[in-house]
Amino acid sequence: MRSVQELLERVRARGGKITPQRALIYQALLGDTTHPTAEALHARLMPALPHLSLTTVYAALNDLAEAGELRRFAAGDGQIHYDPDCSPHAELVCVRCHRIQDAPAPFGQHTLPERVGEFLVLARTELLHGLCPACAARAEGEEAGERANA
Repeated sequence: MRSVQELLERVRARGGKITPQRALIYQALLGDTTHPTAEALHARLMPALPHLSLTTVYAALNDLAEAGELRRFAAGDGQIHYDPDCSPHAELVCVRCHRIQDAPAPFGQHTLPERVGEFLVLARTELLHGLCPACAARAEGEEAGERANA
């Protein structure tokens, strides 16, 4: 993701709104690797800006996503997540705790075709579903406990 100043300039150049709230949202996204939902980002920003509305957060996130400055994706947990890292990469999604993290290279770094048939390809989201280390350890512990009780 670009710097806050670069984002503000790009938004302004497209005729978008520049507000203190949006600047705070952009700042909060810089370097964020948590893949937040709008609700999580809103909760994180409320102490600094108590009158920030969830609608404003959604509008800012969706504007950034539509401008290609932010990735928006569903991870299978019923929520939409946002990723400020627009470089080609995949996400690892835990099916138990729903933790999301970036997959190490080279996962998701494949070159995109310009077209598939007559369909113009703009982006791809790659999600790898499994168990994070903590949930995998708990699952192994549960299986060991079940074998011991059998």
